[in-house]
Formats: sequence, C-alpha cells, structure tokens
Amino acid sequence: MKEKKGIAGLFLAGVLLANGTAVSAAEVKNLEVNRMPSGDMAEYTPSKPMELLSGQDAAELDAIMQAYNAGGSSLNKNASGSYYYYENLDPVAKEIYDVMLGVAQDPVSEGNIGLMMTDIDPTGQDYYYEFNVAYRALCFDHPELFWLYAGQEAEMVYLSEAVNYGGFYFVYIKMAEPFTNYETQMNAFNAAAASFLADINQDASDYEIVRQIHDKLIDLVNYNDPVGDGEVEWERGQDLAHTAYGCLVADSSGNPNYAVCDGYTLAMEYLLQQCGIEAAFIGGMAGSSQADAGGHAWNIVKIENVWYEVDATWDDAGSQEDDLTPGTEEYQYFMEALNDPEYREKLDHFLFLVSTDTITHFVPGDEYKYITSDGMYEIQMVQESVHIRLNNSEWGSDCDSAIIALAPNAMQSYR
Repeated sequence: MKEKKGIAGLFLAGVLLANGTAVSAAEVKNLEVNRMPSGDMAEYTPSKPMELLSGQDAAELDAIMQAYNAGGSSLNKNASGSYYYYENLDPVAKEIYDVMLGVAQDPVSEGNIGLMMTDIDPTGQDYYYEFNVAYRALCFDHPELFWLYAGQEAEMVYLSEAVNYGGFYFVYIKMAEPFTNYETQMNAFNAAAASFLADINQDASDYEIVRQIHDKLIDLVNYNDPVGDGEVEWERGQDLAHTAYGCLVADSSGNPNYAVCDGYTLAMEYLLQQCGIEAAFIGGMAGSSQADAGGHAWNIVKIENVWYEVDATWDDAGSQEDDLTPGTEEYQYFMEALNDPEYREKLDHFLFLVSTDTITHFVPGDEYKYITSDGMYEIQMVQESVHIRLNNSEWGSDCDSAIIALAPNAMQSYR
C-alpha cells in the first residue's frame, strides 16, 4: 500500500508580507496540503526454481536451438554504452545476464534459447540466487525490458538435466512462454521515447540534458494513485505503471503517461541512456521518517564523472493536484502556490542532483515556505524526509539489496 509522506502544512504567526504588512496570529489558519507518495515500488517475485530436464528433453531443446534463425534486428533499442550494475556483478551473475540479454532480443520465438556452462549445481540455492541477481540487474539496467520487470506477461526460466559433465552443468535459459504482445508494445515504447527526445537538445551540456529530460518528464507524467494505493490488482506480475512503459506510453489499464515511482525512475534512466548519460536505478524506502517510510525508487545520474541523486517522482509537484478537491480552500491555495513560477521552480527541483547525504535526510529551509497572496496562510510544501537505500537486514529481497548495494554514493550536490 502507498502511504502519503513528505509534505505537510506548517503555519507561523506574525508573518511579515512582502508589502510590509504584518499578519497576526489570529489571521494565520491551519491548512492541510498533500503529501509525497511512497510505498509504491513493485514487489519482486523471485523466479521459479530450475525445471529438471530428461536427456530426451534436453536433446529436443538442442534441436529447437539449432533450427532457430534470428533474422532481422531486435526491437530493443537501448543505445547506452555502459550499464552500471552489469559492470559490477560477479562473473557468474554477469554470464547469466549476458545469456538473458540475448534471449530478450527475441522473446517471441521459441527457438531463441540461451545456453551456458557452470560449475555451480543449478538445482541448488547458490545458482538460484545468482539467477535472480542477474535477472533483476538486467531489469534495472535495461528499462526497455519493461515486460520482464513487470513480469505481467513475460518472464524467463532456466532448465537443466542437472548432470555433471566433467565438473560442469549445462543450463538452458528461455522465455517461460513466447511474449505475444512484444512487437505491439515495443513499437509503442520506441515511438514514445523517440517523440519525447525529439525536442531535447542533445548538443547541450550534460547538466542541461538531464534538466531538460527531468523537467519534461514530470510535466508529461501523472502519478498513478490507484496503482500506488493498491486499488489495481493483477493476477500475474505488476501493473505497467511500475515501468518505463507506463510512464512514456500507458499503464496496464490504458491510461496514458500514468506511473508510480519505479516507472518514473526507469523512464528517466532510459531517456538519459539514449543521450549518452549514465544513470542507474535506486530502490529503497522513503517517507517523513524511517519509522513510517514506504517502498520507493529514484535515480543516480553521472554528470562529468560525478554522481548525483535525483527523485523525479517527488519533484513532480503538479501530480499532487489529483489528491485535492477542486473548489475547496485547500485546492485554491495549493494551486496558487503551484502557479507561482519562482516557487514552482523550487518545488520541481528540490531533489534534483543532490548528494546522498542530502537525500538520505532532507531538511528543508525557509525557501520552501509560501505565503498566500491574501496573507492568510504560510504553507510549507516540503517537509523533513528520508530516503534509505535497500539493505539486506531490513527491507527488500536479498538479491535486490545485493544489487542496490553496488550503487555509488553521490558525494556532493550539483550546486
């Protein structure tokens, strides 16, 4: 379930307005405003344990593989030259990842089966763990594989005879079943990404490119409250709102540009990758304090060889309008604050290119207070909050925590 965290109304007496008028304590009233979303990161269901093959089954798979003719080019268009988690995996997980990536290039054809040799017994927990680490690292590095991350219609499995051949086992990695919607969804995703990037000035500095993409994304996307609140359930996998597809195209119900935090994060990563800027997915917990934090996702981004943290979901102040009722006093003042260009600039970038220390425990200054034009309210739109990365001791699956632990820290804020 998603909990609303991170924004509260703070109101002080004796405010001095810009025109010099003092507001008395009696004139300052309490006003509750919206809070930041957390608790909405997709829950990972570990892959199925290995399926044991007979010798005849293995021979049949070998024949299918030999008859396979890839033909044509893949619809997966990620142009990045670097994938952070892949580069930091151990050799076994890296090899599994390579095989999986090959299978992902054509998830429709039953003959596209990967094969690897390993000295780890595939029936044991060690290989199962390595398989899941590789699977999730692949999903975190490659947002275009949204169908694997969501697991709604497509997933990979591994199979083996589990017979030791001179100290090695042969393991087959394949789609559990052909992904029938692959062509339709990938074409829609590729078209949406190309359209988004069409007016991004990629000749600008890395900082300007990151800012262009960040600002355009939060202007385009709306936060998906029904999915975040757990009101939408699927018999299999996660809603596409958790993916880059939900952000750039539509969620599983067909609502355009409707995503939750990991959707924002994966879309941001993918768009930056296409511009040659390295970025990575961070999963963890966020909220007003560690005690009430819920699952959340955000990015780290590299600019001129320096890493910075970015939370596009929490920077999307405009999406908070959906949680208020038009015509109410709260809505009136909230919209007044959002329509103030100088104040909105601060709201839309309060977690943009900040250090790990800053985002881990964010303490807002007076610049985030807004005095309404009638002098009745002083609204604090951003409150003290925390972002805590996944760790093995408390939250998340062991494999997710192991991957996120590889992420670098951002040692400084951009400015």
